[in-house]
Amino acid sequence: MVGPGVVGGSKGLLSARLGCHVQEEDVGRRETFSAEWLDLELRSRPEDGWCRREVDTQRRETLEQRGAVRVLEQRSPWGLLRVGVLGQPLTQHLLPYARTLPVPLFAPSDLRGAKGGIPRTLSRSLSHEAQRG
Repeated sequence: MVGPGVVGGSKGLLSARLGCHVQEEDVGRRETFSAEWLDLELRSRPEDGWCRREVDTQRRETLEQRGAVRVLEQRSPWGLLRVGVLGQPLTQHLLPYARTLPVPLFAPSDLRGAKGGIPRTLSRSLSHEAQRG
């Protein structure tokens, strides 16, 4: 699962992205599935309240330093978001449900044969879905 990666930076700030690409193929049924998502993002940003500035008027020199924090974000198609600072434990959050991956990749070809011991309400919904396509 390796996808496109992008690294860039300006003014001393770093940014990197890593994407994932998954592809599955069922040759027997002639079905394919592919998904792509942004998996990992690493950014550096200035740290609030951390700045050092020195000025030497005799030599006409100025030194300025700002603190930087490297923020790490990791997303997954299963609604999981992990956020934190590089080098420290990440905080894990479960995002609200959305109709995204994981989805059933291959539906059974014959829904009538699967109705054997299924309760009546579920078998009705299966037949209704089969009629819808």
